[in-house]
Formats: sequence, C-alpha cells, structure tokens
Amino acid sequence: MDTNGQILKNFLNLYWLRPETAIWRTLDAIQMKNIAFQKPLLDAGCGDGSFSFTLFSGETSKSFDVYSTISSTKDFFSGKDIHNQNSFVKPKITKKSSLKINVGMDWKSNLLDKAKSYGLYNKLIKHDMNKKFPFEENSFNSVFSNVLYWLKDPIFSLSEINRILKNNGQVIIFVPDKKFQNFLIFNHFLKTKSKWAKILDRGIHDNIKHCYTNQEWKKIFSTSGFEISHHSTHLSKNLIKFWSIGLRPYSPFLIEMANKLDNLERKRIKNRLINELYPLFRSYIDFELSSPSKNNCFHMYVLKPKS
Repeated sequence: MDTNGQILKNFLNLYWLRPETAIWRTLDAIQMKNIAFQKPLLDAGCGDGSFSFTLFSGETSKSFDVYSTISSTKDFFSGKDIHNQNSFVKPKITKKSSLKINVGMDWKSNLLDKAKSYGLYNKLIKHDMNKKFPFEENSFNSVFSNVLYWLKDPIFSLSEINRILKNNGQVIIFVPDKKFQNFLIFNHFLKTKSKWAKILDRGIHDNIKHCYTNQEWKKIFSTSGFEISHHSTHLSKNLIKFWSIGLRPYSPFLIEMANKLDNLERKRIKNRLINELYPLFRSYIDFELSSPSKNNCFHMYVLKPKS
C-alpha cells in the first residue's frame, strides 16, 4: 500500500484549491509517521482540526473540503484568515480518525466550531496560547503544536507546555529555520522595495515571528526545560518558493467560483483536478524526500523534559 500516496490524496481532497498546501501538509504528516502519541494528548493550536484529522487517517467524502465553509473571501486582501468565519458546512466522514485526541485548543471560536465537526476531539477549549494554559501540572503525556512560531514568546509558551506535561511526556512541534524567512517572497520587497513582492506576501512575513537555526532553537528549548530526543528537517527551498506564491493570489476567486457550483459539478471538476495533479505531486514528494537536507527550512522536534 502506498501510504504516502494515500496521505497526499486525503490532503488534496481537503485543499484542492490550494494544492501547494496539500504538498506541505503531506510532508508534515510523513515526518510524524513513526511517532507514538501517548494519551492524554493535547493538540495546542488545533485550528479547524483538518490537519490532525487527516494525520490520523481520517477521510471525508469528495463533496467536502475546507473551502466549502468559506462564505466570503474579502478579508483575504487585507491579509486576514478567511477560514475564521462562522459559515459552516458539516463534513461527511467516510473514515473515522484512528486516534481520538483528548483536548484541542485554539484561540479562534469559528475554527473550534469546525474542528468539532470531525468527531476527533473529546474536548475543545478556546484559549490564547500567549497566556497561562488552563490546565493543571502533569496533565498530558503528549502535546502537539504547529503554531509556536506565531506566538509572542516561545519560551513562555514552551515553559507552560513543560508545566502541564507529565514527567515522561513528549512534545512534538514544527518550527521554521532561519532560512525559511529568507526564502519567502517578501524578501524581494525588503531588498528592492518591489511592490509586487509585498502584494504577493499579504502578511505572511510579519505573521511568522520566530525563525531560528537549529542551535538557536536548541537554546530556547533548554531555557524552557526541554531536551531534544528526535530532530528532523523537511521542506526545501524550492517548495517554499512554490508555496509562497502557488495559487494563493487567485485563490479567493477560485473559492468564490467553486462555491457557486452545484454539488455534482463541483465534485466532477474537483475529481478531474486531483486526478491530474496527483501523479505530479506524488513524484515531487519522492523528490523532496530524497533531496539533500541542507536547504530544508522546517524543523520537527520531539522534546522531553530535562531529567
């Protein structure tokens, strides 16, 4: 069975109108394939739940994707999160996730409402991770987070994770390397003041607050009371350059057009697009996985409390 291919198909089903995101998410999931998540498990910064649901082998019907829940795209042009709105389409679950997560936590109510619909979380909590976490000490065996680099103070947030983690617990996080920020399209604006680069960026550069080398992250982890038990890198320079533009400039218009189609026509076009893109993207993922890692610009760390 082609496990990587199935992961890609599941993410393409969700992100067909931004297929470059499907590649990124697939590579994230592949990094995590051999991690044994121990309960109780906290998904810190769970968003709409679509990534974790798919990570744990959940599948939805072809009639659902994350864009069908978007009623307006106007906020895209001011750099805001267009998924954070209260329009709602309940996904039809064709395969339940292989793991139930004890707690999902995020600071956006609309995204938590969407996360609830996957049946993945036992409990969902609205909370700003820049503030003290609403849990007692020694509450979780595993914490997963993919939002640390968006937060104001990663040392504070990691220290809070350390506080709520059991003594033999583990933390799984994704964070960007310093190279990541250098690869973003906005750097053309910083160097040349080219307006086109600022328009294409639409806030990505400013929102991603923390990009550090492995040694710098290691120091941050140590200050927060952690040591590294596993480290890997992924996402090449080429992929980041592709992702930072991709279909993003056109995506609001593609979403609006797709959401005006009846379900049958939408499903037909979506299937055609996925069938055409899959061989290209499947081959490219193998290329990414076999390429030298020196230009990779995202880290995955598994941390444990210092002994």
